[in-house]
Amino acid sequence: MEILEDTEAGIVVVALRPGELLLESLVEVARRADIHSGIVLSGIGSLTKARIHTVSSNDYPPENEFIDLPGPLEVVQFGGIIASYEPHVHISLWDREKRFHGGHLEEGCEVLALSEISIRRLPRLRLKRRPIDETGIMFLGAE
Repeated sequence: MEILEDTEAGIVVVALRPGELLLESLVEVARRADIHSGIVLSGIGSLTKARIHTVSSNDYPPENEFIDLPGPLEVVQFGGIIASYEPHVHISLWDREKRFHGGHLEEGCEVLALSEISIRRLPRLRLKRRPIDETGIMFLGAE
């Protein structure tokens, strides 16, 4: 993993290598680069495998469906928010049959060739997630 930063612009660029794990690396980057709060602006790359989840009901709280996808997978785009050093990221993927898959990024997504990520640091806004009702769903707010 390589972490590059334009401190004046507040942009952190991350280059991941084969075999590195996408979400786990984002968590490490947030800690190592001291990104308490930020916006994951863009992400591209390829994966040998992916795990995502999507909502599978209109109930509140919704039920989740976890999906394991075999590679090769092309990462079309991903983005999200970092709050209290924890990324919440959604991802768009193409499989070898050119079928689209998208959802919430889960652990275990392994980089095939590379992944390139840009993050905008939020130096003054301190984001935090907390439950606001009995469901336990974590909602975004400020500290």
